[in-house]
Amino acid sequence: MNRHKATLILILASSIYVISYPFHKTFVGGLIYSGSCASMIGGFADWWGINKLLKKTIPKNKQKIFDGLSNMVSEELLSKETLKELINKYDTSKLVIELVKNNDEIENIKTTLRLMIEDNINMVNNNEVEEIISALVINNLKKLDLHKLIVDLIEISLKTEFEDKLYNFILDELILISQTNDFKNRLIKFIEGIRSSYECDNIRKKIIDGFKGSNKSLAIDIQKKIEKFLYGMKKNDNESRLMLKQWVYNNLEKFKTKNEVKLKVEKWKFELLKNIKVQKYINMVFETTSVKILKSENVYNKVFLTITDWINDLYQNFDTQKKVDVFVKGIINKLIDDEHKNIEKIVKENLSKYTDNMLVELIESNVGNDLQLIRINGSLVGGIVGIIIFIIKYSIGV
Repeated sequence: MNRHKATLILILASSIYVISYPFHKTFVGGLIYSGSCASMIGGFADWWGINKLLKKTIPKNKQKIFDGLSNMVSEELLSKETLKELINKYDTSKLVIELVKNNDEIENIKTTLRLMIEDNINMVNNNEVEEIISALVINNLKKLDLHKLIVDLIEISLKTEFEDKLYNFILDELILISQTNDFKNRLIKFIEGIRSSYECDNIRKKIIDGFKGSNKSLAIDIQKKIEKFLYGMKKNDNESRLMLKQWVYNNLEKFKTKNEVKLKVEKWKFELLKNIKVQKYINMVFETTSVKILKSENVYNKVFLTITDWINDLYQNFDTQKKVDVFVKGIINKLIDDEHKNIEKIVKENLSKYTDNMLVELIESNVGNDLQLIRINGSLVGGIVGIIIFIIKYSIGV
């Protein structure tokens, strides 16, 4: 708007100057001529100065302007002290309450947490982690005194209420094994082997032949008897169970002290480590665990149940609000100290996107009217000064 006014005044002053020139010898004509001449000169001078400023000076000094602006923003407008003073004016616990009291916000946070967990799990290089864990497990197992661990476990089991539970656990496992088809097939092969080995000896052949029935039926019968025997051993007063306990007690001391036993256990351990596929099992655990975490709502619900309890306490407890305020301000102040240097960098990066024309347009759009006002004032003041100079000159007869 002011640009059009300034241009109109300049054109008007120039027109009056041309029209009044023939009458410049008269008092009125000279007064108008002198005023319009000075107004025209002042208007043209300010137009040239502003135009040079926008088209030449500003683009030429663009980097200095950017440096000055970024420094002003970081050191004056958004200095560390200014930001900290601004933060200290607010009770940040109220902002936290406003954030968490909205159920939609809680759900958004929950969704964000889920996405963060999923992203982090998906970003993990499973093979690399599995290799590291596998190497760690194997190295620790190599250092482990397995013989001592077994002895300690046996002694603990025998000296506590876990003794009978341990025996029952072993018996249950043996019962399950005795009920399998694989065990039955092994019995059949065993019976076949015995019968064939005694065919050449008439006396022993008669004894073996005394067991009537096919190999399969004999195996099934033996399988049932073994199962029945094992079930019987689950009773605490079973004679075979008591004999087993006594045998364990009698041989425990030998197991503890014999060097050859220790060597056998160590040898077995290293053989096991050679054959066991630790990484494969870790991979199974890893995949199963990650799937459970990602799919289980309980994982997220438990976290948010704790958060909900904390939120309820935050609503009602002034001391909790004060602690939250101190905690949040501490985090923000540390963030300001650590990241404040980036403000100047961010301002420079954003300013660097401006070309010369974009910068000129930006300045004109924000301060263009004020600059054009200089042109208007230059023309008006020039005209007044021209009139005053003419009057003085006329008065002294120059």
